[in-house]
Amino acid sequence: SSGINAEYGGVSLDEDTVKAGYEDVRNDESETKFLMLTYQEDNTKISVHKSGSDYSEVLTELGGEEGESLRAYVYLRVVTGDEMSKRHKFVLLTWCGPSVPALKKAKMSLEKTQVKNLMSNYAVEIQTS
Repeated sequence: SSGINAEYGGVSLDEDTVKAGYEDVRNDESETKFLMLTYQEDNTKISVHKSGSDYSEVLTELGGEEGESLRAYVYLRVVTGDEMSKRHKFVLLTWCGPSVPALKKAKMSLEKTQVKNLMSNYAVEIQTS
């Protein structure tokens, strides 16, 4: 870790806050099931937008009007298996709203590298808009 922020292509990542949120989602004792990162401070920083235990908060935001122009990374904990063998799996979702300009869409693939370096443990990666 290079301290509070790691800069990549002009966009910094709020490492300490993101790492704490990531570890909270990974903690089996925690109620937190998702962590949503968005671009903040005039698109110069990727930081925690929200976290919680209700997936519908994520769906409502991404599917709503704000989601049209939103760029986000969502780390999710899901339970798989049956009553006898429940297991936690982790999903990394990259969201790029349909009205995001082409240049910002393209830059996301570079910036996602930084996010994946911090949130590296997941079974499935999904990219959607």
